[in-house]
Amino acid sequence: MSILARDRSTAARLRDGDRVVAERIGPLHRGAPMLEWGSITKTVTAAIAARLAEAGELDLDAPVATLLPATLLPDAVTVRSLIEHTSGLPRVPVGMTDPLDPYAAFTTQRFDAEVVPTLADRRREPRPTPEYSNLGYAVLTRALEDLTDRPWWELARERVLEPLGVLDVDVDPPAERRPVVRGWSGAPRAPWTMHTGPFVGVGGLWGTFDALERYASAALRDTGADAWAPGWQVSGTLRWHNGHVRDSGSFVAVDTASDRVVTVHTLGRFVGTADRVAQRLARRHRRDAR
Repeated sequence: MSILARDRSTAARLRDGDRVVAERIGPLHRGAPMLEWGSITKTVTAAIAARLAEAGELDLDAPVATLLPATLLPDAVTVRSLIEHTSGLPRVPVGMTDPLDPYAAFTTQRFDAEVVPTLADRRREPRPTPEYSNLGYAVLTRALEDLTDRPWWELARERVLEPLGVLDVDVDPPAERRPVVRGWSGAPRAPWTMHTGPFVGVGGLWGTFDALERYASAALRDTGADAWAPGWQVSGTLRWHNGHVRDSGSFVAVDTASDRVVTVHTLGRFVGTADRVAQRLARRHRRDAR
């Protein structure tokens, strides 16, 4: 829906280790505002599960129904299958009817009462390749919360973000720290509401541009090319993820064969713009390096 936004801004940075090779900071990105990370949040949710597994508190191959019995999902739907988008669950739940704020209605109470009981009926046998599912990560969020009796945001901070030294993040930052994107009428466009229910673990994280870069670098530090990076997309030696929520787009990639990190965030631009900016930046500086 960014065609309805009047404001446009892009922040992009390519870093080789400690050296910034290229950088562009648009007008709405100056001053370290809090930015929506969108679906990059999923990598944090996957990392929570991985940390709990490392601590012996969670079996990644446990059926989700052992954690959330009300789902009535078959044993083939495991925690790992939710992380890897191979559960067979659809992309979004039934009842997503508000185009201006599609996730706001799905509070934890409504999700548990109206969505969880329908999961078994909505699931289909998974295809050989992953099928991206926001719903699957919302189920994963609820499973982790139910297992630990802790809200997702506490788990994210304590198990993942603070140990990585990533502190300038939030799920509901103060209004004065959020960049304002305006429509053609001049009125501010409100961001989606994702922090009041399980979709917080799907796309509800906010943080500065520097925090996004630092998070990806720290999360994937010393990760070999063949190592499992839960929640991240894999393309050769690259580990990457992207996201888009209404007017915000994000992309970050780390090359496990080097110290190269590409980070992009957009405001008021079309879906996929952040990915395209990152690809152009990487291509241009690959040619320069020859």
